[in-house]
Parts: sequence; structure tokens; C-alpha cells
Amino acid sequence: MREKLDPPTLKSPVSTQEQYAIDTGLTLATVRGQVQRGYLPTIKIGRYNLINMVKLAQICLKEDPHSIEE
Repeated sequence: MREKLDPPTLKSPVSTQEQYAIDTGLTLATVRGQVQRGYLPTIKIGRYNLINMVKLAQICLKEDPHSIEE
């Protein structure tokens, strides 16, 4: 039987690559590589490529839809 988990609360719908690295414990170089390879969804706002946290959450839920059960 799976334990019911609440979805994580997002601080913001977008995150800088630097903040995402801090939040996940990854190095900035790793995060930048994931962005360049298209592994992390981004949105361009002005001159900044920000990580789209809402899209990332949707991708994660689509990968494992049973991770959050009612």
C-alpha cells in the first residue's frame, strides 16, 4: 500500500539555475548541463533562462502518476 504524499509547495513558478542547484544539492555545472541538454524545462524571461518549476512538476507527476494518491 502506498503512502499518501502531498505535492511539494513551490516557492515560485520559476527558479534561477543557481537557486535550483542550491535547492536540489546539484552543482551549478550539472544544472546548466541539464538545461543545455533539455532535461529541465526552461522559460526565457528577458535575457534569463529560468527553470519552469510548474512544468517540471507536471513532468514528474506524469512520469509517476501514482506517487500522489487520494
